[in-house]
Amino acid sequence: MSVVPVYQLDANVILRFLMDDNKDFAPRARDLIRRANEGQVVLEISAVTVAEIIYAMKASYQIHRRQASAVVADLLRTPAFHMVERRRILDSLARVVSANVDFGDAYLAATAAETGTAVASFDRDLDRFADVKRMEP
Repeated sequence: MSVVPVYQLDANVILRFLMDDNKDFAPRARDLIRRANEGQVVLEISAVTVAEIIYAMKASYQIHRRQASAVVADLLRTPAFHMVERRRILDSLARVVSANVDFGDAYLAATAAETGTAVASFDRDLDRFADVKRMEP
């Protein structure tokens, strides 16, 4: 019985894979993701890492957050990635696409909707979500 290695995935691996902008790192990122899709390794990715990817795509590559979120969501739906908060992360990315809000706000909205709690915030962007109640302090 062999043990499949588990790796916590850093944003830079996903960025090299998606952007294909480094002749040394991009092929290595592609190979790692291929191996994960084949079940040879497990790649764990957190909401914080997803937020970092979206931010970097917007800030460094001038990719609109809606487009970045759609691309990242498509990638994360492949078998290569394990996410403890899979449903919440994918919901957050869908909320970025639908409402054009930052990932942090979308994650907060997804969490509130999932848990049935209100959000205490001054940010009116959260009012874009019919399933989220915002309480202004």
